[in-house]
Parts: sequence; C-alpha cells; structure tokens
Amino acid sequence: MMCPLAAATVVVALSASAEVPRPVLLENVRLAVGADAPTTSILMRDGRILRIGAGEPAAPVDARTIDGKGALVLPAFLDAYSFTGCTTPEPNAARDKPRSTSTDVQVDMREANRKGIQPSFRAADAFAPGDKLEDWRKYGFGALLSAPHGQILSGVSALAITRDVAPREALLRARVFDHAGFEATGPGYPGTLMGAIAQLRQFLIDADRQRVLLERRAAGKPGERVPFDSDLEATQDLLARRRTVCAEAEEADDIDRFVKLGDEHGFALAVAGGREAWRRAPLLFERKIPVILTLDWGDEPDDPDGKDAKKKKPEAEDAPWTYEEPIASRREKRRQWVEARDGAKTLSTAGVAIAFGTGKEGPKELLERVRKLVEAGLPRDVALRGLTDGAAEILGVAPALGKLAAGSDATFALWDKDPLVDKKAQVAWLFLDGHAQELETKKKGSDAAPAEGVDATGTWAIDYDAPQVTDGEAELKMEKDGKVEGTLRGKAPDGSALDVKVEGRLSEKTLRVTGDTTIAGRSVELILEGEIDGDTWKGTLTVPQADVLGFTAQRAPKEDHR
Repeated sequence: MMCPLAAATVVVALSASAEVPRPVLLENVRLAVGADAPTTSILMRDGRILRIGAGEPAAPVDARTIDGKGALVLPAFLDAYSFTGCTTPEPNAARDKPRSTSTDVQVDMREANRKGIQPSFRAADAFAPGDKLEDWRKYGFGALLSAPHGQILSGVSALAITRDVAPREALLRARVFDHAGFEATGPGYPGTLMGAIAQLRQFLIDADRQRVLLERRAAGKPGERVPFDSDLEATQDLLARRRTVCAEAEEADDIDRFVKLGDEHGFALAVAGGREAWRRAPLLFERKIPVILTLDWGDEPDDPDGKDAKKKKPEAEDAPWTYEEPIASRREKRRQWVEARDGAKTLSTAGVAIAFGTGKEGPKELLERVRKLVEAGLPRDVALRGLTDGAAEILGVAPALGKLAAGSDATFALWDKDPLVDKKAQVAWLFLDGHAQELETKKKGSDAAPAEGVDATGTWAIDYDAPQVTDGEAELKMEKDGKVEGTLRGKAPDGSALDVKVEGRLSEKTLRVTGDTTIAGRSVELILEGEIDGDTWKGTLTVPQADVLGFTAQRAPKEDHR
C-alpha cells in the first residue's frame, strides 16, 4: 500500500507524459437548495454522466474522487445570445459589374446592391473569443451562442463551449440561427426602416428565384444558367425552414414586421432582445416563437411612492429655484420600466418559451438581472429553465446540455450558494464535457479568528477515502491567532517514513495547512483543508494538477497530566 502523497505523485508523473482520460466520481453534492437537502454522487466518464446517486455502474477503481463539500449542483448555464467571439464584418454591397455611366443616364439602382446582406458569413469560421470566456466560466456558464449582428442579414451563429481550448474543439454547433435585423452599416441605400424591409424582401425573392432555377436545372427543364452566389445559396436552408431566423427586435412593431415577413417567405422565427416582446405574448405563443431576452431595461428610475422615496425638504426663502419633475411623470416612467422588467414573467405566464442572453453585455450583468427578476416575482424554476434546459431546447442541443441526467453531457457547476437568489454565490468547480476545473473563490472569513472553543492542536489520525492508500497522521500546534504548524506523516512507495512540514491557519472552523515535499525526484505541494467539528476534522487532500482525496481525521484524547 502506498500513502496518498505517493499516489498523488504517481498521477503527476503520468499526466506529465500523456493526458489519460479518467472517470470522475463527484461525491457529497446536493441537487436541491437547502442545507437539509440530501447529498448524492455523480459518476461521469468520457464527457457524459453515467449515473446520479448510488447504483450501477459502479465507480471504476481508477476513478478520480472529488469531494463536493455539500455544494449545490446546477447544469452549466447557456448564454443564448452573445456578441462575444464574433466580429461581424461589413458586407460588400457591390456584387455586380457596374454599368458604364458614359453610355446613358442611369436612374435605377444596381442589380445586386447587397448592403447589409451576408447570410453566407459564419461565426464558426471567425470564432475568436480570446481570454474573454474566463468571465463566463466564473459565473457558471458552460456554453454561449456567438451571434453576428448589426446587419439586415448578418450571418449564421455558432454555439461554443466555454472551455479554454482551440475554436475547432470549442464549437458544439457550427450552424444555429440566421440572424436578421432592420439596420445596416455603411452609407447609401437602404438608410431607413422602409428601405431595410424592402432590401430584405427583394433578397428573399431573389433567393426563391434561385431555388426555382436550381430545381428546373436538376429536373432537366429548360432555363437560364444559375449564377454562383454564395449568399443566395446560403439562404436556401432558411427558406426551406431547415434553419430558424433569429430576429433582432426590441420593439413590438418590429416583431409584427418580422412575423409578416415570415408568413410571406415561409421561414421559421425566433426573437432576440425582446424588450417589448411581452406586448405580443399571445401572438408569440400562438406561433410558437421563442424569445431570447437580453434584459436591457435601461436605468431603473426611483419609485416616487416607494418606502425609500425622499421627502421634499422645505426650501429656504433665499434658495435658488430648481426644477422638479412632476410626480405623475415620475410614476409613469416607473410604471413603464416595471412593465419592461416584468416582461419575462408575462411571456412565461402566456406559455412563450424564453431564454436569456448577454447580447453586448457580460455574464455578471445577465446573472444580476435574472436574479432581479426572481426578486420581483418570476418563479425561480422558470428563471433556471431560461438559463438551462429551456435555452438548450431553443438552441437545439437538448437533452445533451441543460440537464443533470444519466446520458447527458457532464457539463455543470458546483455553487456554494444558490446563484439565483444570493448575489454572493460563487462557483467552486466547473465541469465542461467532464473536464473538471476548480475555480479560485474568495474565502469567506479567511482572515477571521478561530471560532470560540475550536482548536487545531493535537495528534490527528487521518483516514483517507481511497482504499488503495494507507492512513496517515498529522501532529499540529496552534497559536492563539490561529496560526498552525506541524508535521504530516505517511509512507513512501518503498515503505520508508515520510515527514512533511506543514503550516497554515484556522479561520473560524476551517483549517487549511500546506506543505512541500519531494517524492521520486519530483516536487509535490500538499493542501489539506476541511472543517473541524469537535475532535473531527473532515475535508480534502489536494495535489494541484493531480488528484483530490477526501479524508476524515480524529484527534487523539489529551493525556491526563498530574
């Protein structure tokens, strides 16, 4: 039998030569909110969840065991609409050979003016998030939709996982939505809403004509030769309803316009932005049009009738006059803001499928706004669904993502608190395709003094949770300020004694000590951390970049000195 120090070192040596996929057994986690919620375990392998709870299949002997420390497990969040990772280029408007201006006066527009039109652009080909995805991982997001935007037909979005890997490995779906809007960059026609609608209609008519010509050629019927046009070709999936058009629409009138265009040209529709989508809730439900809300409500106006409303102070006779907005106007602004904020609740109550996206913002802002929705009365399960399985269904990746179930992808997060109700909640671990990443969290009370009556001094007999390793011992001494020093003892693979000097501190009830040693010619750092309850110390032994072992230690009784 080898001690856990040696066992962890073996893992370090193996991982240095080749990354061998290992099954992972996650223990002591909760699937429901509340300290009284039962704990369970999750077994995963090859990026998939094999089982949740006890039962078959059994954990392999080489499984890496991670102690969840009672954390709350939630499916990794999905950002269903983000501008991150994709810089949308400006389309080339001139797609034809210009006519000679010396032959005649030209009063009509060019035949192939494509300002704002580039449906052949793919975010998957340009996906380059850099180091920005670290923010998404920090807030528990496992995937995001990288969406082109800002054009009449901006291109096709891609769904990517937030792992720090090459783009070719990060992409989950290379084609998700065709993105459309009523705006285009650059000078010239179209420059108005009417022009943008006409431009889009004309292009869709051209694309439908291209379809007819292609079908006639395929059937051997007479007809003109079909010109090569990548944009017209890319639009065939849109017209055949093989892909959905995601319309950038904040106002209710723009939703109406896109619904009419969908009826005219036969494409399926989703809405992104959706600030006023709640005004069309019955229509959206009837047409089964999902809405991806970016929750951009603008600055919150003060409530003139709220408990925190400032009372008007009497002005001095010689005070300069200042304008005060009438209370009726302030009430109306507050009412409109509240209506926009509660739009998610209105849509959900009407049965409309909703999800949430960051748009031009970041994951921190999105999570804060979803939390504000819950505070304002949106049911927590509705908010969670909009970030997990509801979003996965809209994006076409259910049930692989957004669920905690056997057979689903092992993509989830471990939270110390409920992130939908507690703004101080932090992600401790994030699993993406089964790859575990421990995140650095702010230690609550790490500089706090030891709790009253709690002392780390003593000789601790350590029982590790891995049956293939021998037990150990820690002899510790604590100062009044919580500083701890001592020795961790075990056995090397050759059976010789192994002593490691450790130091750390006791903060409230949490004891953390670290030490460095050398095994088989390699430098190894050891971290023991856990909570003391009476004469029991329970936690984990961690070797960074290698292994994590749970342990339970019992303190030997103090000798009776006479």
